[in-house]
Amino acid sequence: MAPNIGEDFVRWRPPPVATKLLGLVDFCRSFRTLDHETCRKNTMADAEKWAAGMSVPAYAIDDQTPSKVVDGAVDVISEGH
Repeated sequence: MAPNIGEDFVRWRPPPVATKLLGLVDFCRSFRTLDHETCRKNTMADAEKWAAGMSVPAYAIDDQTPSKVVDGAVDVISEGH
């Protein structure tokens, strides 16, 4: 749904346009599994580094945090962090 995901999440290297996505929303929340015990590299420090390289607002969230967009308004629904 986001306009792009940033270079950190592209594991394969097709043409540079590969980081482009649908762009249905103007933010990115691709840094999932924040602080998850099985994803040791998904720390808040890593999330901040990723977000600094994004051209749109970026959300780093854990697996318990969904988001909802209605008429362009973003609502982060959380039971996590």
